Amino acid sequence: MPKVGNEKTKVVLFCGLSNAGKTTILNIFTKGDVFKTAPTLGVSLSTLKAKDMNFRIFDLGGQEKFREEVTPLLPFADLIVFVVDSGNKKNLKEVSKEFKRILRNTQKKLIPICVLRHKSDLKKTIKESTLISKLGLKGVLNRSWEMISTSAVTLVGLKEVYSWILKETTGEVPEFKVDKKKEEEYSFHYPCPMLKEMEDGSTYCLNQDQFIETELTSFGFHDEVSKMVLEIIPDLRKESMENSGKDICPDFCILKNGEKILRCPVTTKQIDTRNIKVTLKRYEDSVMLSQIYGFKIGMDICRECIYKIIISPDTILSEDDIKSLQKSIIKS
Repeated sequence: MPKVGNEKTKVVLFCGLSNAGKTTILNIFTKGDVFKTAPTLGVSLSTLKAKDMNFRIFDLGGQEKFREEVTPLLPFADLIVFVVDSGNKKNLKEVSKEFKRILRNTQKKLIPICVLRHKSDLKKTIKESTLISKLGLKGVLNRSWEMISTSAVTLVGLKEVYSWILKETTGEVPEFKVDKKKEEEYSFHYPCPMLKEMEDGSTYCLNQDQFIETELTSFGFHDEVSKMVLEIIPDLRKESMENSGKDICPDFCILKNGEKILRCPVTTKQIDTRNIKVTLKRYEDSVMLSQIYGFKIGMDICRECIYKIIISPDTILSEDDIKSLQKSIIKS
């Protein structure tokens, strides 16, 4: 088994038809970001680090002319992630054909395989039971396989994919940390997803699509943050505005009992950016996913990634974008 220093190396292949969403998922894991991407042409390589394990992740182009490029890589794979666009029922026959081709070419090594029923946020999707049937997964008895419903829009299932990769290779389940405190009327959540830290140390609030310079006011989240802090924030805010002309940011957000949308403890406004209202679930999923990239760069968490992942629906290719890109590829 190849090693890098004292670290083990594993090879993961992400494959499936074109426009299944492979690259979007990988960008969250390996770049801590979601942004518009052109269809992958050929093979793209990225890396991911978790504890003492290095993952070499191959993103394989799904266009028909590139699919044969998967075959030479299969003997070297430790895991296969097969991504299916569950909103495209017309392609199901072609998806099944490609999946079974990969199974045939990995019969000797019996590589564990995870099928992602991706774009599960869409209204009309292929049901999980239908996909299992069409891919013939019930007959796959000689290797480990899993099916996970995922979405880069709602973030559903993405941390489960990462957990599957880690569990299959190390036997361990990753521990994601979400800092929160609960009191009678509120729950408190750290860090604030709308805080933007600049290289010069200045901080800005991005809530509700604004860009307002703030004075970072830290209370020591676990020890000090409470309802009493909320009661003194107005006085601290007034003092800061008088002295520096800046509003304050205590670097946490709150959720009132009975509400679904997080709020800023200073302005009491809902956390809302690019028409995305930040629910507790979306916030916590974004925090946990940002830790995956944080592991790669040697940090507990990638703060900037939290915001980028929260706004993912705004940065994913639309159907019109995809058609335009496909036309440009055909012409080239």
